[in-house]
Parts: sequence; C-alpha cells; structure tokens
Amino acid sequence: MVVGPDYSYPDSRFVGDVLLKNRKHFVKYNIARIRELIRYLPTKKLDLFYGIPLLLHINSPEYPGYIDDPQVPHGIYGFYDSGFWTLAKRRLGIEMQQIRSFVSKNFCIKGLYLMGSAGSLGQTARSDFDYWVVFDRDAIDGRQRILLRQKLERIERWAEETYGQSLSFFTLDAMQIKHNTFSGMVEEGLRTGQRSLLKEEFYRTFILIGGQIPYWAVLPVGLKDGEYEAWINTASHAGGNGFLPMDYIDLGNLSAVNPTECYGALFWQFCKAQDDPVKALIKASLMVRHVFFQKERGLLCDKAKERFPATRMDSYFLDPYALAFDSVLALYEKLDDRDGLELIRQCIYLRIIGFPAPAKTVDDSPKNQLLSGYVEQWCWGEKETERLDLFASWGEEEKLGFENRIVGKLWHLYKLVFGSDQGTGCQTGMASEDLAALKNKAASRFKKKKGKLPFASVYLRDRQDGRGLFVINASGPLRGDVWSVMDSSAIGASKNAVPLFSAPELLRVLGWIVFNGFYRCNRFTIDFQHAGSPIVQGRANRLFQEVVSCFSNETDPRDFRFAPQGLQVFVVMDPRRPVRGGHSHAVDYLVRNTWGEMFFYAQRFRHGYNNLLKHHEIAKRIWCYIEGADPNRSCYRIFDLRAVEDPETAGLIDGFIADLRKNRGRDIPVRPIATGKGRDLEQDKGLLLDLF
Repeated sequence: MVVGPDYSYPDSRFVGDVLLKNRKHFVKYNIARIRELIRYLPTKKLDLFYGIPLLLHINSPEYPGYIDDPQVPHGIYGFYDSGFWTLAKRRLGIEMQQIRSFVSKNFCIKGLYLMGSAGSLGQTARSDFDYWVVFDRDAIDGRQRILLRQKLERIERWAEETYGQSLSFFTLDAMQIKHNTFSGMVEEGLRTGQRSLLKEEFYRTFILIGGQIPYWAVLPVGLKDGEYEAWINTASHAGGNGFLPMDYIDLGNLSAVNPTECYGALFWQFCKAQDDPVKALIKASLMVRHVFFQKERGLLCDKAKERFPATRMDSYFLDPYALAFDSVLALYEKLDDRDGLELIRQCIYLRIIGFPAPAKTVDDSPKNQLLSGYVEQWCWGEKETERLDLFASWGEEEKLGFENRIVGKLWHLYKLVFGSDQGTGCQTGMASEDLAALKNKAASRFKKKKGKLPFASVYLRDRQDGRGLFVINASGPLRGDVWSVMDSSAIGASKNAVPLFSAPELLRVLGWIVFNGFYRCNRFTIDFQHAGSPIVQGRANRLFQEVVSCFSNETDPRDFRFAPQGLQVFVVMDPRRPVRGGHSHAVDYLVRNTWGEMFFYAQRFRHGYNNLLKHHEIAKRIWCYIEGADPNRSCYRIFDLRAVEDPETAGLIDGFIADLRKNRGRDIPVRPIATGKGRDLEQDKGLLLDLF
C-alpha cells in the first residue's frame, strides 16, 4: 500500500491521492476474490449469488424477500454503478423503469459485504454465504430494523429451499462495527466474546458486494488509532482528483487483537469442531498465534492488505486462507510441535480439497498451485496424498479416530494458552451467560455420560448421496443378539464389512440413526434385513417411523444456558430380546434433553412381576426423565412390540404419570439420569478443564 511521510497530520491533497491509488489496488483485489468465488460455485448457486444484491436493493412482490410495508428498508448505496446491476439487467432482462416504483429513494444499506471462506481457497461445497448488511443507525428506527430483519429472513429461507444454500445476513450499524460491539451476531460467544477477533477476520476475508468501501481497505497499513482518526478526518474534507468521501465508510481501525478474547474463542472452536473439526483446528491455531506472536509478527489482516498492490488473477498469493495456512504452519514450527505440525498439514490439505467430501482440484487452479507447493515443501510422497484424497473411503472408526485426534490437539492448545504467562488469571472477555452456554454446549458434545448415544463421523452426518443404510440383526452363541447399521456400499464391496454402529437393542440402534439425523430430507434410505430377526420387518419399520415421529420436532431450539432437562421420551414395551440369565425381560427408553443429547436406558423386570406394579415403575421412570421440563414442551410415547398388544398399557401409564404430575412426584425417589441435575455445569469454575 502507498504510505505517506506524516501519519499524524496528513495533508488533504496527499490523503486524497493516497486513497485513490490504494482504491485501485483494492478494487483489483476485490475482483480477484469474486473471480475465485465464481470459479468454485456450481451454475445454480451462481445465479443465487448474482441475485442477492438485487433482492436487497428492491422490495417488489415479484421477487423473494418482499415485505408489504412502505417503511421496509432497502436499497444499496451505489448499486447502479456495480457489476451486479449490469448482471441483473442482462440475466433477468430487468430495466430501470420496471423496478423504479420498488426502489427506495434513500439507500438505507450503506454496505453489503461477504465474509469468511467464500471467494478463498477455503471455499467448498459446504461453505455458507455470510453477509454483513451495514446501515446507518440514524437512518433506520427500531421498527424498520425489525422489517429489514423480516425481509432478510425471507431471503434466507428462499435460498435454502430453492438452492439448498445456507445463507446468513447479519445486520449491523456502522458505529457497532467501529466500536467492535457485534450485538447482531446472535450465536453464543460471538456477541460478547469475539470483538477485535471478529473484526480482524472481517478485514482479512471480506469481499465488497455493494455499497461503500471501508476506509480501512484504502488507508496505509499499521496506522495507530490516533493516526487513523486523523486520516479519516482529513479524508472527509478532501476532494478533487475524483476522490468522493461519500464512497467510503468508517468501520473503525484495528491496531491489535485483544488476547483475552482468544480464551473464549478457543472454547467456541471446541463447539464448532462437532461440525467441522478441520476448520476448527485451523482457526484455533490462528488464535494461539494471536496470543503468543501478535506483537512479533503483526496482524494477519494487515499482512493481507500489504499484498493488495501485488494482486494477480488466478493466483493464491493474495488469498486470505493461504496467508492463514502459512501462519499456522509457522506457529507449529515455532512451538516445535512435530505431531501438531503433521496434523495441521493434513487438515490444511483436507481443507483445500474439501473436507469432509474431498473433490479433485482443477489443474492450474490456485488450489492446485498451492497444494503442489505444499506437497513439495513437506516432502510428501504419493502415499500421503493418496490417503487423504481417499478420505471418503476411510472406515467409520478411522474417521472418528481422526476427529478425536483433532479434538485432542484443540485441548492441547487450550491448555497451552490457559497455562501460559499470557493466560495466567485470564479473563475471557465474555458475558457470564455466554460463557455458561459455551461450556454447556461443549459438554453436550464431549462429556461422557451413561447411556449417551455417540455422534457419527462428520463425513457420515454430512453425506447427501441418498444411499441406503441397512439395519441387520445377527445372533450367535458368542455374541448374542446384535443389531447393526451397515452402509449399503460396504455390504456390496466386502463380506467382512464393518458396521457403522452396533448394539444389542434395536431401539438403541434406531436412536443412533435418529440422533445423527440420517432420516432427514431423504439423505439415506433406511431398510431392514429381517432374515432371522426376532421382529418382523413390518413391525420394525413401524417402530422406526414412530421413533422418527416422536423426535422429529425441530421447533424447540437447544438451550445451553441452563442444565439439561429431559424433553422427549420414547418407551418400547417387551422388546423381545433375551436378558442375561433368561429370567427377566426389559423395557427400553430413548430420552432426548434440552441440550439435544440422546440417551438409551433399559429397565429390567423379572418374569411374573405384577403387571400393575410394572406399569407403575415405568411411569415413575418416565416421570423421572421429564419431571423438571416445561409440560408444554415435554412429551412421551409408548410403543408395544408384544405379539398381542395390551390396550390398557398406555392408559395405565398415563394415569400414573398424571397422578405423579398432580402430586409433583411426592414420595417418589427421583434420581434424574438424563437431566443433568446435581452438578450444574454452569457453576464449574474451570474453563473446560473438566470435560476431558
């Protein structure tokens, strides 16, 4: 970037000249980023990307996002000078006179920015579109903000339903961003815990889609806060030579990342590792760099801005993810962590080719250029690259082992920071309620509890190919009765195929399928191979449909602010499986709580046990699970697998539970198993230290 001799008292003419020159560099860089985004988008999603700015610029009943209220904010500053307007005219045949009555005279949206992995080497088929919609707080009142939020939510739903694309709009006013108060970021931990961290990531990765250019992008690198303000003040009065102050927006300076934010942010990455452990480890490693080496090596966003003048099309040199990859590799070299270095290399490789479903990179593309350079630099042979290229063919146990290895490294990084001089007596910078929610969310993923059903691998949970899962029963003198979930492709490929999941109880196996969401959106077909099964296929299918129906209510969001409470209970009567000794039988339970955890429990009864007493014990157990839950949200369901159903069973149990509810469980020895009572995780004083 162009720099000047005096940052404290810059001359207005000098400022205008510098900003115009730097603007040219930024515009070229922005074009290169959009070009890379387009490179990796399929045609259908490309249409969506092209159309988003138009939908925010207009409010027409003919287009998605329409709100029938004249006060709804819309209109992007400078939209008619952008390439997106040209595309709208060419691709949709739109003319100005057609939409004139649907366009606001006041351009309420000052800037539309896309941040994150889109348009970078980190972009994959799973990448979200995360837009920051920036407005002027003085131009939009409280009611209008609600209307704008409603308009954006309609566009988000339309994008998901029409294109299968996850789309998020974060509405922020310019002063919020300037002062690093991101109250529009609604996820736990983002609101109060990641302030300068979030701004650093924004400045490092953002793409200008429409509106005003942030002053930061065209100001010299490394300005202190006072110097930044002096340049802004001078620029606001500068003119001539084509410089227009109204084309720019002040979103604040960033001279350093506050290290205290990194402790809570590392916490956040534990939670994110559930969905993308590869990305979580890379981002967590960047946070460790902020803690230990920020003063020595500077901000990554500043290093990215230094490269703007060297922009080259179809090159990885300016890519923000390439910069991040190099930084975390240097971190592990500096820490002399050889195991961590090898693991982060594997994560970077998988991130570039597309974790968890790798795809072949295109020859001469920036991704392939960077990968080739890394493979040569790391002295990897064909064996190492082929193994990662074939990640999709790894067994389920091997995939889970890799994920657990990443989680172990995340834990190591957390201890490294928390136990360092920088971390001694550290504060997270987070509100206590956000910290409690993060701790509980991490506990829901990693804390082991009796009967808790495990997560499948990220690859399996992400798979969308619609292939079949077979539920197979096998029995023998040594293994007893075993139910297994098998991948249809594995069954055809090998006689010794390894199950994805096995258990002696059918309900536990069905619970694992439901817990991991394999029944949703036709992601898999679920079939029962009933040869030799003690349960006929039709009965097993009906049981599965009942389990899905019981746990398919997605309207209740997971609540991590408080200790978990039982929410839904599914009971199977007489599951026709032998219990050791042959002198008893069991009633099986699936329980889901308010954290989204799911548990399997069995209750044994000796043969000849009084039927009325048995129903009473079952009612007590159900009440034990749901006692503390909101009665308007909690529910239970009873399924009878016996050859001859007892029509009185459900009625008797319902009656006992009604009595328990009426008497508030009086004289019932309640010991909640799935509710988490007794030791509230919110009160733990250690930061995650007890979860492993």
